[in-house]
Amino acid sequence: MVNFVKSLWKEDKKVSNAWITIPGGWTAELIAEAGYDAITIDAQHGFARDISSVLTIFQAIRNSKSTPLVRVPWNDPAYMMAMLDAGAMGIICPMINTAEETASFVNSCLYPPLGYRSYGPLRAKAIYTDYDEKANEEIITMAMIETKEGYENIEAIAATSNLTGLFLGPWDLSISMGLKEIANFDGNDFKEIFAKIFKVCEKNNLKTGVHCTRIEDSIKLRNMGFDLVTVFNDSRTIQMGAIDDLAKFKA
Repeated sequence: MVNFVKSLWKEDKKVSNAWITIPGGWTAELIAEAGYDAITIDAQHGFARDISSVLTIFQAIRNSKSTPLVRVPWNDPAYMMAMLDAGAMGIICPMINTAEETASFVNSCLYPPLGYRSYGPLRAKAIYTDYDEKANEEIITMAMIETKEGYENIEAIAATSNLTGLFLGPWDLSISMGLKEIANFDGNDFKEIFAKIFKVCEKNNLKTGVHCTRIEDSIKLRNMGFDLVTVFNDSRTIQMGAIDDLAKFKA
């Protein structure tokens, strides 16, 4: 069992992430074959949430190099354990506000003695060699910083044992902090946010992740130093492509 994303990080390489919101294997297979380092199933706001839908996507990307991650709907131990049992190599947990919530999240993803994940990796053990021995070492745990409370508690959150990294949610964080501009990566507010996240993560030896929707922002944030950057969103790409093609046709 080798987590490709973790292997890239050990070489100080940046990770390209594709964001999947559409249930079904066909679009997932197309995206995986493009060669993204990681594919994150958005089970919070996307439409692949039940285990059958998620399993279909896992199976569709199985033969690619893309590492399967899941952004879960909430900090729910049972759901996270089910995703890991099905083959997720990492969990991104939304709306983390405190160190206690972070510990609960991380402990749900790891087997004793590091956590309290229940044993039953039905599919994971079938497809990953040495799963029992390697799972705790290879599973990625990223806590989303996307609320004012979470941002204010970032130092305590980052100090959580066995946490892999922090994943910035710019839209929710902008709203929660009452910023006038939503997800303005060039604004002074976000420059301060970025600086704090990088400082805290460096101090605690954590990786940094960020969600964005435009390729220009993805490149900018990668060059800024984020370790995992969302490059592609399936629904947005289809929608914007459809709008753009229709506008060109009508013109």
